[in-house]
Amino acid sequence: MKNIRPFVFFCLSFGLVLSPALQISAKAPATAKIAFASNRSGNWDIYIMNPDGSQQERLTQNSARDLSPVWSPDGEQILFVSNRDGVSDLYVMDADGKHVRRVFRKSALRIEPTWSPDGERIAFHAEEPRWSIQTATIHGAALKQVALAEWRGGNPSWAANGNEIAFVGNVGGTRRIRILKLRSGGIRTFLSKEKSWMYAPAWSPDGDKLAFVWLQVALDGKEFIYVANRDDSDLKPIGEPAFGVYSPAWSPDGDEIVYVEDAKNNNDRQIVVVDVETGAKKQLTRQGLNITPAWFNPKSLPVTPQAHLLTTMWGKIKGQD
Repeated sequence: MKNIRPFVFFCLSFGLVLSPALQISAKAPATAKIAFASNRSGNWDIYIMNPDGSQQERLTQNSARDLSPVWSPDGEQILFVSNRDGVSDLYVMDADGKHVRRVFRKSALRIEPTWSPDGERIAFHAEEPRWSIQTATIHGAALKQVALAEWRGGNPSWAANGNEIAFVGNVGGTRRIRILKLRSGGIRTFLSKEKSWMYAPAWSPDGDKLAFVWLQVALDGKEFIYVANRDDSDLKPIGEPAFGVYSPAWSPDGDEIVYVEDAKNNNDRQIVVVDVETGAKKQLTRQGLNITPAWFNPKSLPVTPQAHLLTTMWGKIKGQD
C-alpha cells in the first residue's frame, strides 16, 4: 500500500487539476458582469454587460424565448429559463454562452431559478404537481417540493447561510414575503406587521438583509425598492419610487442594487443601478425591454482554493490503509 499511495495521490491530484476541463470547460468572466434578458433584437435573449452599462454582449442566439439568467456562485455557468423545447424550463450554459444543456430530463414548467450558495443545488418556481417552490441538484436530481407558492408568487432567493429561501406567497389573499428554513421546514412571514403587496425578495451577499419591491397604494400605486434586516429591523426605501419596479439584485459587495424600472416616456423597461447608501442611480440600458439582471464579480470569490474535494478524497484513500 505504501508504494501505491504516492501513485494514487499523484493521479488524484492530476485528475482534480484536469477535472474542470474534463467535466466542463467553463471559465468565469475576468471582470464584473451583469447578466440580463432583452428583446432588443426582436427576440428574448440573454446578454451580459459591464456594471457601468458598457460592452453589452448577446450570449444566446436561439429563436426561443430565453429569460431569467442567474450566475452560478463561481461565475462559470449561467442558469436560465427557455422554451426552446416547447415549455419554459431550466437550462444551464457556460458563462460565454456555450454548451447549453437542459437541467432536467423530463420537461415541466419551471421558472425563476436561484442557486444555492455552494453551487450544488438550485431552487425555482414550478407548476407540477402544483405551483410551489422546489429544489434539485444542478444535474436535475433529488427533486423536492419545499413550499407552496401559487402562480402569482414564487421569486425564490437562496440565502448565503444555505438554510433559508425567501419567496413570495399568498397570505390572507395578499402577496407577502415568506422565509423558509430548509432543515426544519418552518416558514415565517417577513415584515408581518407591515402592509402587504411585497415582491421579488433578494438576499444581500452576507445574508443579513433582504431587498424587495413594495407596492405603495397610498402613493398613487408607485413601487419602491426597500431594504430591511433579516430580523425585520431597519426598514428603509432605496432611491426614488416608480410606477413599475422589478427584479432587484445586489452587487457582490452589497453597496449597490441593480433592478428594472419602467421608462417614463415609453413602454420600455430599463435596467438601473442604485447606491444603497446615497440613493444615487444610473440607467444602464436604453434599447428595448431589459429585465431580470444578475450581478457577478470575480473579486467576490474566495481567495483560497476549495479544498473540500481534496479532503474528502484523501480521507477515502486513508481509509484503505
